[in-house]
Amino acid sequence: MSQIGYRRELDGIRAVAVTSVLLFHLGFPAMAGGFVGVDVFFVLSGYLICGQIYLRLGDGSYSATEFFARRIRRLSTAYFVCFLVTALIAQALFLHSELDMLFRNLLGSITFTNNFNLLHSQGYFNHSAHENPFLHTWSLSIEEQFYIVLPLIVLLLQRSQAAFARVLALIFVLTLGLTLFSGDLIHDREERFFSSLFRAWELAAGALVFIGMQRFAHVPRWPVLALVGLVLVIAPVGLIDESYLYPGWATLMPAMGTALLLYAAHPASSRTARVLGTRPMVYVGRISYGTYIWHWPLIVFAQYVDVYMTDVIRTGLFFAALGLGALSHHLIEAPVRRWDIARHKGRLYRVFAVQTAILLVLTGYIYQQANRVNLDEDAAVARIKAATDAHDARWQNCWGKTEPADFCAVGNLAEVPDFLVWGDSMVNSAVPAFDAYAHGSNQGGYVLPTPGCAPLFGVVRDHSGAEGCRNVNRAILAYLDRAPPMQVILFARWPYYAEGYGNVARTRSAPVGLLDDSGARTGSHPFDGFALALRETLRRIPEKHSVTIIGTVPDYPYSVPNAMLKDMRFGRVRPPATRLTFEAETGRTMAVMQRVARDMGARLVEPDRVFCPYETCLQEIDGDPLYADHTHLSARGNVLLRDVLLKDLPRRD
Repeated sequence: MSQIGYRRELDGIRAVAVTSVLLFHLGFPAMAGGFVGVDVFFVLSGYLICGQIYLRLGDGSYSATEFFARRIRRLSTAYFVCFLVTALIAQALFLHSELDMLFRNLLGSITFTNNFNLLHSQGYFNHSAHENPFLHTWSLSIEEQFYIVLPLIVLLLQRSQAAFARVLALIFVLTLGLTLFSGDLIHDREERFFSSLFRAWELAAGALVFIGMQRFAHVPRWPVLALVGLVLVIAPVGLIDESYLYPGWATLMPAMGTALLLYAAHPASSRTARVLGTRPMVYVGRISYGTYIWHWPLIVFAQYVDVYMTDVIRTGLFFAALGLGALSHHLIEAPVRRWDIARHKGRLYRVFAVQTAILLVLTGYIYQQANRVNLDEDAAVARIKAATDAHDARWQNCWGKTEPADFCAVGNLAEVPDFLVWGDSMVNSAVPAFDAYAHGSNQGGYVLPTPGCAPLFGVVRDHSGAEGCRNVNRAILAYLDRAPPMQVILFARWPYYAEGYGNVARTRSAPVGLLDDSGARTGSHPFDGFALALRETLRRIPEKHSVTIIGTVPDYPYSVPNAMLKDMRFGRVRPPATRLTFEAETGRTMAVMQRVARDMGARLVEPDRVFCPYETCLQEIDGDPLYADHTHLSARGNVLLRDVLLKDLPRRD
């Protein structure tokens, strides 16, 4: 036989996968690891597609042209309609300055190279990713790259079934080994998410499960393995989040869980399989492809027009995505899938060529629109972008320094520094303010920023850079032990650590915890360890130094400059952020800082009194945003902070 028999439970697995991804993208806090659903799709795809190739190689019926015709029949018409509609809406909706991003991602999606485009442009979890309606096509690109290369390998192997199995095993071993043990030698943590090299083993794993089931059919398939597999697929959805290095060791859970389900979930012997094979699960699985390709543009456009994502809205968008998936399945996918490959292979290739040509013409039009002159909008955009350029030439060169010879200097630095600024990315965004303070007060000093790393001794935010953060903080304290007396300035995004906020959405429902030096959580909530850690930091700074704590600068659940551009685009006035909201979100963090500073004899500077005067918080002054994104300071924001520093910090005559 050259066909894999239909298994209802596999549609149930698809339902679990697409639901996980959908709930994650909608921002339900309890589903912070829902992105693992894509790993499930990869393994399942390898099982089905490579399984078909393996069977056809065995009976001599394999044809590369028929293989590609099947891929076209399965995917192309549905994504053609989705890409066409998405691009047309985005072209009409987006700002002129955003059309270049639209052009690059549409072209990458059409050519199945969008993962490479994204790999070099933006992280999957970054705020900017939420404005890209083609972000989700990275997974389609990886899958199709695999299935473009694989038939070529089959031809080179002279259609040998045994050699095909050996190559898949080699791909699995090599790419899994690189994924688990390469660290950041090949890709950094942002890039690796989109890397084909770190995903190929998942597709190969599914293929090897199929081959193993063919060759070792006599091996018993204990029903409990199906239950274990389902647990391994579902558990990461609630257990992991963006802080994990991914793909990495954590990826083994959903991948191996899917493999166990494929192997052991059979309705005749497994209750787990019977649950997965129920009618609702099967139906959601059947519409999963359409749901996947439509759900992300739906979410992006909703957020673009500032739909506030309450749980009610999220639920509505969830069912809307399923509805679009159902329409795609019944009106587009199912009719095309009824075409017989043998009779309609040429027709499929012609339809694919026409669809691709239409999309490429649209891509060319968007490129032309992106490069035309729009004087009114371009002038406003240029002004806002210039104002948001908070990064000087040393932005990438100051991170995580531990040796004095490498420290980033500001001001008129002599042999002995007057101050040292210690903190996270807020310090890096405020380098112009500290440099201006140093020159204005006739001083010189060092700025020592480390991303995601507050100057808290004994604790660190639970993320993949935790150990590096510990090492940097220990090195800075060791330097302060031997350094001459100076002013030590602590500055960070304090509520981010005390409240465990997400990077952009300031939610407390699923806080990211603090870890102690043993790697254990400091308490049921990160706030439990924050006050003790801040107090311990001040205790460990030698008494010869004076200590200043820079308090909290407001942050927002959206990019301030982007919000200004959208307000300009849609002709609306955004309600001002209130001081009452700021105090509700940061009040107890600031209260702790005030108490610790008073008890430990430190100076506390509170920039919020300038950024949030009276009853409102400022986001812009005279059309210039105070922030480069949702929290980091822009050039104008640096001017505001500079004035605070010159007013409240020591000077040297």
